[in-house]
Amino acid sequence: MRYNSSYINKCALLAILTIFSSSSSILQAKQQNVLLDANGKPLSNDVLLLLSTASGKFKGSRKPTEQQKKLKNKTKFSKGNKRKPNQKRSISNPILEQELLIAMKAGNIPRVKYLLKKGVKPTYKNLKGETPLGIAVSRGWASMVAELVEHGANLNEKGTRGVTLLHVASAKGLTDVAKLLVKLGLNPSKKTDKDWTSLHIAARYAHWKLVQYYLEQGVNPNVRNSDGKTALGLARHLRHMSIIKILSRVTTVRSFNYSKKSRKKRRKSKRK
Repeated sequence: MRYNSSYINKCALLAILTIFSSSSSILQAKQQNVLLDANGKPLSNDVLLLLSTASGKFKGSRKPTEQQKKLKNKTKFSKGNKRKPNQKRSISNPILEQELLIAMKAGNIPRVKYLLKKGVKPTYKNLKGETPLGIAVSRGWASMVAELVEHGANLNEKGTRGVTLLHVASAKGLTDVAKLLVKLGLNPSKKTDKDWTSLHIAARYAHWKLVQYYLEQGVNPNVRNSDGKTALGLARHLRHMSIIKILSRVTTVRSFNYSKKSRKKRRKSKRK
């Protein structure tokens, strides 16, 4: 069969018009947020109701149940309480705390720093009364002392007879550690149970740098211990000439030499 050119033109125009009308209807449907079927026609209300009940994503769907609300709230709460990457979390685990103390005693500083970084508390105390901070002070590790205090170590811990960490550093002549402890808040005028100040201890063991430092910090050189001796009296008794030269300029009182009977009386009066 042969077709005339006029007939072909008419068919082409009809096809173009149908395409144009369908595209315009699709555009209008999109603008109006209307769902269309496969032929490009809008869906009926019955079909929309069926779709809305099947999936709760369309308008007019049923409200979420209480269980769904609770689940949403839980997910929001868990997302909001996520730990920040730089936030440190402290772990109270006696086994790990004991391991930290053992590593400190063995001098395994990388292991100690690793445990501190993981949040292990440096507050463990064994039966001998040893703590990580006490070991760091007695060995003169000033940087380790600062790190332990930063991670929550007890700076005010005491040993037997009221001996503080500063008294330990003074007895061993650890000038850097003693200065650090004073900066961190320890009082050099604090006494032991026998009324020994840090100045008494430094003079007893002939640490002249610490004697000068404690005098600069305002420690009173006229304080007597439970035996009635000043720091100068201890230095004279042990013949520490360098300490005598320093303390003789500032000490204005004499030491008392208490007998055993008088010492017992003084101790009883203090207990009362």
